[in-house]
Amino acid sequence: MCPNRRSAAFVLALFLILTASVRAQWVLAARAAKNEINRMTQRSASGGYDIATVVIDADPSKVYDKTVELLKAHPEVKITKEDKQTGTIEIQKGKQVAGFQIYALGDKVTQMIVASGVGKSKEPDQTPMVVESIIRVCTEFNVKCTVQPD
Repeated sequence: MCPNRRSAAFVLALFLILTASVRAQWVLAARAAKNEINRMTQRSASGGYDIATVVIDADPSKVYDKTVELLKAHPEVKITKEDKQTGTIEIQKGKQVAGFQIYALGDKVTQMIVASGVGKSKEPDQTPMVVESIIRVCTEFNVKCTVQPD
């Protein structure tokens, strides 16, 4: 084998090892924070956003299917987009809109992100739709998820 090919093979092997190592560290970090619902919210006079995330020990495909099933069980919720390939679900509930992103962090580890627009800051703060959505999915998988303090 010529020296250039050996060097290229070495660099490729090193890259693959480092990539696998980073992914493994990410999964370990995610598992350390599993079942904790983290939330980020901003409100202003013109509107805002509400985002919640959680990592659970469950098959990502099953989490996606169960989320769609739960949403379809509520006639007040209209699913405006479903894409299992990307893990995306978009919904509308009255004037509220929300989006779900379901990621595979491993075969049995799933990260779920739910984002929603919120109304103006003078509107009363109800139990956030994003947190309720995640808690419902956690319950379906017999996982006790807790909301982390802001």
